[in-house]
Amino acid sequence: MPKAPLIKRIGNKSRDVRRNLSARVRGTEHYEKEWSAREYDGFWESVSHPHRELLLTILSKYSPGSVLEIGCGGGPNLLRIAQAFPSAKLHGIDINRKAIEFGKKALAESRVENVELEIGKADDLGRFDDRSFDIVLTDAVLIYVGKDKIDTIAKEMLRIARKAIVMVEYHDSKAGGEGGFIAKKGLWARDYSALFKPLKGVVDVELTKITREMWDDDYWSRYGHVIEVRLQG
Repeated sequence: MPKAPLIKRIGNKSRDVRRNLSARVRGTEHYEKEWSAREYDGFWESVSHPHRELLLTILSKYSPGSVLEIGCGGGPNLLRIAQAFPSAKLHGIDINRKAIEFGKKALAESRVENVELEIGKADDLGRFDDRSFDIVLTDAVLIYVGKDKIDTIAKEMLRIARKAIVMVEYHDSKAGGEGGFIAKKGLWARDYSALFKPLKGVVDVELTKITREMWDDDYWSRYGHVIEVRLQG
């Protein structure tokens, strides 16, 4: 495949440098602003993405009666979960209004009635009572959360979860609980065992590696894991 013109490559690199610097300096706020303003193109074709099969298999271990997904987008995970667990109470929040509006229409067209979507941020979970969901879920969300908010979000997820917290994120055992910034990607990887194990109520943290077959991406096949934070009953 021929390379892009030199001027374009330099421009793209300069853009990435500025973006990464902003993410480092401004922390999570950089991505909150970016994602809330993004045009939502649906991502509905991603409903059948291979990693969702692994996610459903792991969720089935907990026989969830209720699930909250933080950063649900238009709801492709929640559609799959609703189909697998039709009696479960499912709830999704996302910072992007257009994504929520799209998801409500798409779920209605799919005749899914056990999912509720609303606008919300990962660090603003005060609307939910303690232990109000069997499972609290994230999927490629905490990779956008910096050191400024990760501790607060982790503790809030733990507060509202009953059985487990399940996350599809970049895990790096060398990064520490606060995480390390992947400069080439502009995203955060962290040691989720180090982040959650010291917290009260956590029984264990289990990691399942995402393979190249599940997610054909250099970074997801290197860092991607499904992380299960199992809680005291």
